[in-house]
Amino acid sequence: MNNRLLELDGASNFRDLGGYETGDGMRLKKGLIFRSDSLSYLSSDDIKKIQDIGIKTVCDFRSDIEMKESPSPFSSSTIPKLNHLPIKTLGTQDLRELSAKENVTSQELANELQEHYVLYVNQHKKVYCEFINTIANGEIPLVFHCFAGKDRTGYGALLFLSIMGVKKEIIIEDYLLTNQFYKGPLVSEEWRDSNSELLKPLFEARIDYLNAAFDEIFKKSNNIEDFVINELQVDIKTVDNMKRRQLEYFILL
Repeated sequence: MNNRLLELDGASNFRDLGGYETGDGMRLKKGLIFRSDSLSYLSSDDIKKIQDIGIKTVCDFRSDIEMKESPSPFSSSTIPKLNHLPIKTLGTQDLRELSAKENVTSQELANELQEHYVLYVNQHKKVYCEFINTIANGEIPLVFHCFAGKDRTGYGALLFLSIMGVKKEIIIEDYLLTNQFYKGPLVSEEWRDSNSELLKPLFEARIDYLNAAFDEIFKKSNNIEDFVINELQVDIKTVDNMKRRQLEYFILL
């Protein structure tokens, strides 16, 4: 099993973003920043594992409706502490309604989801600004997640890893690990399985999706750090502080 993965009963895509090398001879420290799918179905043993690896903050990108349907086990008074950063996108009910449309095709679903990656760039700047500020100045270790740990989380990982100096091809490789680990939404397994071929675009990580976000960013800025500073309004000191917290030198043996 991939050594990034934390094996849990109630989540299948919980993994460490540490260890990736940057283009300038640095490496992300391990055990500080994690990404995951929904944490709503964690067992008590799962929660203990998360506490044992030292997680102090949970950033949850799910919408208010999703939180109501599948509440988080964490709150402002738990350890780890919940930081709710809601992004309204295709939740479980939306996916059901979309897939139930008469004569809808798999390609139409893929196009709809790809468009959401463009929306993350243009319509959710305040949320991702707060996310970056939390990594830079909040309590870490930290895990961020959404429903599948693929779309809203995938875009968050794109921003974080890019700021750290990780190359695009490695960011895409990390994104595609979802296809290896994600077992699908526990809350709707019967619905998912009955429509498995039609719904593939909704539960797969596809390069075209992430590239849609990259392309939209590069329409606005020459590089992603400039985009974060100029478009998301993240202070340069915050970016520098995040790098100091996350990066280390390493020696190739």
